[in-house]
Amino acid sequence: MTCEVAVMNKRGIALAADSAVTLGDGKKIYNTADKLFSLSPLIPVAIMTYGNADLMGVPWETIIRSYAKRLGSRTFETLEHYAKDFLTFVEMETSLFSAENQKYWVADLVGDVWSGLYQRKLEERMKETPNASSEIATAALSDIIHKDHKDWTTNYANLEEVGADYGACVLKTYADVIDQAEAKVFKGTKLTPEIRRSLRETVRFMFEKEWFHPDVRSGVVVAGVGEEEPFPTVLDFHVGTVAANKLRYTKADEGRVSFDDDACVMPFAQRKTIDMIFGGIHPDLRTELIDNAEHWSLGADKMGKRRKAEQVNKREETMHNVLDEMSKRHTQPLIEAVAALSRQDLAKMAESLVSLTAFLMRMSVDESETVAEPIDVAVLSKGEGFIWIKHKHLVQNVGGVAS
Repeated sequence: MTCEVAVMNKRGIALAADSAVTLGDGKKIYNTADKLFSLSPLIPVAIMTYGNADLMGVPWETIIRSYAKRLGSRTFETLEHYAKDFLTFVEMETSLFSAENQKYWVADLVGDVWSGLYQRKLEERMKETPNASSEIATAALSDIIHKDHKDWTTNYANLEEVGADYGACVLKTYADVIDQAEAKVFKGTKLTPEIRRSLRETVRFMFEKEWFHPDVRSGVVVAGVGEEEPFPTVLDFHVGTVAANKLRYTKADEGRVSFDDDACVMPFAQRKTIDMIFGGIHPDLRTELIDNAEHWSLGADKMGKRRKAEQVNKREETMHNVLDEMSKRHTQPLIEAVAALSRQDLAKMAESLVSLTAFLMRMSVDESETVAEPIDVAVLSKGEGFIWIKHKHLVQNVGGVAS
């Protein structure tokens, strides 16, 4: 895991990222990871990554530095153009993501999803009836897949960036490795033609829906100012894998400074500490208070439909009131203070927010130190480009920036 933050106002934007990287299912943590990258000292645009440290086995550092060389002295009018150009570069860079590499990752993901969603559930269900016939096991598998497909269609929107026919394209392109994955995962299980079609429908969902396998999902933050933009912007993307020469990604969030919005603070990954500072209450405690609001009156379990509806309305009203009070008392005053900061103070604030997160992680007895110093800090502005304030690999850190 990691903790990163962007703190920005009309003067510029400060970015801060910790250095912790987790290996071996959380058993080993090193404090040497680079997660914040410059494209050029002259260009006020940077990229931060969180989640997975690589994409399909290629370190994000390698990908971003390769893109920086390809970008050269080119500039774009908006940050959206920088982000699109970078994501297109990733998609088209066959030297990093060859056809064989893409095929390998498709087979690996399909096998892992089928194993986790279906085969393991089938094995658990069959433990209840150890002497069941193969017909019963086949019916059970069909039922498991049917319920899972309801979840796909109900809870996941279509991924617009890849197009409506992308799932069918993946099925056609990788038919052979999908067949091999099926034989491996469901060895010994009788599969009817209907189940085999349903399994491939799952693959179509995997690649067409706004869903990213947690083992491969990365967060990519593109931050800065375009040539024709007066104020900073931050774009947060969730990125999956490249398959059939298309990169699966979606824009998860964005933050902009404008004439109407003087400042913005955006945390990424492990953000609960920063949310607590700006909200005045820990997010877990806030959620627990709101979730229990419907039980504050006596006899909640014995209510009629009318009383239950009233209770739901009361909960929603309570939630709205709590969030409104948090905004008035904590969030808005802090945002107003951010709007007045110099670029040097933006950097100090960004570093402090990540440092406090690392401190609380270090003091916690029931959590691993997945956020840790040293903290890399940079400031971007339209007039001065990209400036490192602190970087663990620099012999001497820069003392500050002009305000």
